[in-house]
Amino acid sequence: MKKIKSMFEKHDLFKIVLLAIFVTILLTWLVPYGQIASGTYTKVDFARQGFSDILLSGVYSGSLFIQQLVFVIFIGMFYGILSQVSGYKALVNKIADKLKGKEKLFVIVSSLVVALLTSVLSQVFVVLLFIPFIINIASKLKLDKITTFLCSFGAMIVGVLGATYGTDGLTSFIYYLNYYEAVTITEEIAIRFGVLALAFVLYSFFMMQHMNKVNKKDEKVEDLFVVSDEKSKKTKVWPMAILLGILSLFVILGYVNWVDNFNLNIFTKFHTWLTGFKIGDYTIFSYILGANAKAFGTWDLYLITVVMAIVLFIAVIGYRTKIDEVLDSALEGIKNIIKPVILLVMVYSIFVFVYWCPFTVTICNWITNLVSGFNPFIASISAFVSALFHIDFGYAGYVLGDILATTYNEFFHLAILIYSTINGLVQFVAPSSVLLVFGLSYLNLSYKNWLKYIWKFVLVMLALLILIFALLTYV
Repeated sequence: MKKIKSMFEKHDLFKIVLLAIFVTILLTWLVPYGQIASGTYTKVDFARQGFSDILLSGVYSGSLFIQQLVFVIFIGMFYGILSQVSGYKALVNKIADKLKGKEKLFVIVSSLVVALLTSVLSQVFVVLLFIPFIINIASKLKLDKITTFLCSFGAMIVGVLGATYGTDGLTSFIYYLNYYEAVTITEEIAIRFGVLALAFVLYSFFMMQHMNKVNKKDEKVEDLFVVSDEKSKKTKVWPMAILLGILSLFVILGYVNWVDNFNLNIFTKFHTWLTGFKIGDYTIFSYILGANAKAFGTWDLYLITVVMAIVLFIAVIGYRTKIDEVLDSALEGIKNIIKPVILLVMVYSIFVFVYWCPFTVTICNWITNLVSGFNPFIASISAFVSALFHIDFGYAGYVLGDILATTYNEFFHLAILIYSTINGLVQFVAPSSVLLVFGLSYLNLSYKNWLKYIWKFVLVMLALLILIFALLTYV
């Protein structure tokens, strides 16, 4: 037992993810995959993964999730440079100075903002844009690693748990379910908002409990993008504050689905007008924006990187940052983010194995048929298995949609609630959780130490969710 414990003390996150990959590969040898059509399961065959598949899985995961990986690397470059810009350094230090003695307020407010953004915006990853800024301030406030994780990456997972109008996973999940029964993002929206509020209140309670117990021995946060003390009165912070405010505004405008969620066509019409506007015979604005420009509310992750690049360019020029310093900082920022990116590729490879061999269909079908009809407890177990291996929540709708539509019948909409909330809850503990693994690696926080803290919240939240599911089913 001591040998196993010592084995996971160093590079524990890499080893835990490797173990998760091994378990996934092992299941491809033990469990056949199948297909479900009209509620009937058909066994297809085994698709056992070998050494050549292991090597290729990394390549496929990189290509399938290239948008997310490029965005994260760009964030590394963005903050690598920004952390050396005098205006940004002055802004971070000024905010931190004002928050001295108000650490709990900072943690609560930042957690609430991050959770709400994740819950509402159409892309989960775009919220990562704000995380290094929060960590910069947390580092100045000398917060410990767990507290810093809680008000940043952990708050994002709260938003996934209580997904309302947002998250690309829930949107894709519902998209695939529409092949079986008409359903929209507004189904059970009031209950999902209630789950978000409940999760955040409980989460905040445990956060405050932890902060009350923090002592000098607890590990302080290690900032990947260290911001040095910059308190020169000559450095004006308001231009940088305006630039970051504009960037935040573009995030909200670009990643709230205005048409589908709120039936607002104003941005779509504006985009059509702008790109069609002619000066003489030339649609000049369409040339300037480019062929890949999209209306607000329909942005992908690539488009916000364009805005980030413009903001960065203005900041570098405006604060007269030396070009050599910019290049060195960009390379340093990319280097700092490489370890979390490698772990992301490893986690995404789990999805690739399941995509090549969807054994989860067989397992979830077996679990569902343990009882006849709809049972919220059985559905929760099936949702748990799905969340462990599917990585991309939308894929769960693709492979399990028929089960939800045909087996659960009149409880179809409740099943959506169960799968979405259990998916979010599992992300707090699963070594296949993208946000968890990325965040732990970013902050160099031990997986074991995180589990020692978060297990109480997960169990209490699970009990509350099960109670909600039971009430909605039987009352």
